[in-house]
Amino acid sequence: MKTHSIEWSPIHTGNSQIVLNPARQLQGILRLATKTFLALVPALAVVVGATWLVNQPGEVVYLQALLWALGFVFVGLAVEAESAEMALLNLATGIALPVLAWLSAGVAIELAVVAATLVAAWVAAAILRR
Repeated sequence: MKTHSIEWSPIHTGNSQIVLNPARQLQGILRLATKTFLALVPALAVVVGATWLVNQPGEVVYLQALLWALGFVFVGLAVEAESAEMALLNLATGIALPVLAWLSAGVAIELAVVAATLVAAWVAAAILRR
């Protein structure tokens, strides 16, 4: 019967980069995975909640009103933005949300889910920036 033995060499004689680098890389990967998970959970909750409200005939008006109000919040964020690019993005979102809420009332209710997806993208981006 053949047995295998492991020969241990002292760390000080070997290359210390081999021992230390994988742990640092793993820690960075785990930190990124945690941050991504923490950003995606609230974003998915927003989209799932909007989809659920769209399927409730009496409750969809609350979603539309919330999206309309969020448009004003984003216009306010555009006024307070520090850079011109961020102000333009916030203003575009602030205009798009009430328009999509209005179109969801008249044209297709599914546009409320599109607006909620836009809000979810902002939520995820805000969490990832922290």
